[in-house]
Amino acid sequence: MTNYDLKQTALLWWQFLLSLSFIVSIVISLTLTYNEILKRSKRKPLYNSSEETAVLKFNRSLAALISLGFLIINIDDKKVRQTFNTCNEKIMNMQISASTFNLIATLIVLYIAFTADNNNIENPEL
Repeated sequence: MTNYDLKQTALLWWQFLLSLSFIVSIVISLTLTYNEILKRSKRKPLYNSSEETAVLKFNRSLAALISLGFLIINIDDKKVRQTFNTCNEKIMNMQISASTFNLIATLIVLYIAFTADNNNIENPEL
């Protein structure tokens, strides 16, 4: 294996781990949605109010970390590709921009989760 292959493989492993984390985040979101369904149908919910808020905050924090991780991977990938002259500058810059916008969006949602009134968090399941 060349140095290029080793560096790309390491980045792919990080991407794999972040993708698994994203799946965990989706499962958590599904439990929050199901919890909301149970509450609205007057059945016993999975989480009480404080647990629901804690799970929501954890999930939003996880999403922000995942977004940050993908941004770092995109930046590192661009550096590796530039080092080995396999970089399409325009495409790589667009990927970095998309990751940056995604991180900004997750940080806004995270801010809302931590500053909103616990009883008034809009769309806790989303």
